[in-house]
Amino acid sequence: MRIIWALLLICSINVKSQDIHFSNVIKSLGFGSCNRTDLNQKIWDVIANQSMNAWVWLGDIVYAEEENMEDLALKYSIQKSLPAYRKLSSNTNIFGVWDDHDFGKNDGGSGFKKKQISRDLLFDFLDLPTDHPARARNGAYQSYCYGVQRNKVCLYLLDVRYFKEEYEKDLGLKQRYKKNNGSLLGEQQWRWLEKELLKNCAEVNLFAGGIQLISSEHPYEKWANFPKARQRLFDILKINKIKNPIYLSGDRHFAEVSIVELLPNYKLYDITSSGLTHSYEGLEEEFNSKRISPLITSKNFGMIKWNWDTRKIALQIYNIEGRILYEKTLKIQ
Repeated sequence: MRIIWALLLICSINVKSQDIHFSNVIKSLGFGSCNRTDLNQKIWDVIANQSMNAWVWLGDIVYAEEENMEDLALKYSIQKSLPAYRKLSSNTNIFGVWDDHDFGKNDGGSGFKKKQISRDLLFDFLDLPTDHPARARNGAYQSYCYGVQRNKVCLYLLDVRYFKEEYEKDLGLKQRYKKNNGSLLGEQQWRWLEKELLKNCAEVNLFAGGIQLISSEHPYEKWANFPKARQRLFDILKINKIKNPIYLSGDRHFAEVSIVELLPNYKLYDITSSGLTHSYEGLEEEFNSKRISPLITSKNFGMIKWNWDTRKIALQIYNIEGRILYEKTLKIQ
């Protein structure tokens, strides 16, 4: 009972923990990943014409030559000069975090020697000011909130690269890597995240990172490769009764929505949107026991829309023509 009253007190005095807080109520947010600057950019014309308060990069913003920071800077410059992207960024908040191809090393992690240079290039691309709190930290994790009280939404960009322990190859046929009992996010980031969640007291909590959180059967990178870290996140959400958690992921070159019930009537969603400029269009199926959507293998981007009058959220996947391929409506609990 003392813990509950303490949390109510923290929320009631509106302690500000997030990096940046926008007073306006959010109504729509777009997101996507896996974007090559040397391929057809048609999808950006569609994205730029959407009405949205924010765009969230889920990693693989560009594809640079491995460990080549000059090429990474060049590719960021090319993306930033795209007319449709300039149109989007002129009237939309742009947020983002990296994955491996914009980190600088395929499936890379904490051992990458150029990670600090890469991090600074990412923040420069995102136009983070020099006094942004994230620039004073190691890693690329950030937080942003919109609205207040019953209309408050917070976004937590999680860094699954900077602190990630190195993989050990799995020589079996089913998995690429052996399971790792490490923390994935690093202790500094874990402490930051839990503090943010408790102080922000948001009605809807969005988490974003490159690799998938819920899907666990496929052989590629995923939170399930770090089972203790994955369970730690689940426990933080359950124990602290974090409201309406939704995870945004990229990386996979297709789109899907997965769900896991952490407690009775308490669900966590993972919406994957990947393949802005290239996707696995020839993929017929990939087993995912937690998937509730079709497996969408065409080029795509995601949207989240809020109806605050009815207190509902729409999770949407769009194709390159701007047509909705899938929609899941959630009630804000």
